[in-house]
Amino acid sequence: MNGKNINNESYTKPKLLLVDDDEVTADIIRIFIGDRYQIDWVTIGFDAIAKVNENNYDAFLIDIGLPGEFDGMEITKRLKEIDDNKDKPFIAVTAHAGYGDKEKFLANGLTHYLSKPFEKHTLLALIEEALKV
Repeated sequence: MNGKNINNESYTKPKLLLVDDDEVTADIIRIFIGDRYQIDWVTIGFDAIAKVNENNYDAFLIDIGLPGEFDGMEITKRLKEIDDNKDKPFIAVTAHAGYGDKEKFLANGLTHYLSKPFEKHTLLALIEEALKV
């Protein structure tokens, strides 16, 4: 994770990649956590791969129901194949909240789960837990 020095003179916000095709959700997430985290946002899996090739992220917020060739579980798998990402947090932020969905997502590479709609304090707590801050 990006760090803080001992004297707290400089602090680099942890960098997150949000992969979600819903602009309203993306806006809410940026409003809720933008003061604590740097957030890049993409709407499809191909763009997520391109961003990861350009940047180093501390964690990933992944919607499951993405348009195009890759759903959230497939893009998680592909991003984790990149060595720098295999041990990083992949947080499912999704409207899929049916019986067994959480367990299915966690069994397929996502490390944390948050169902939509969510509250600011719940999102912040989950990200802090995932990043161990």
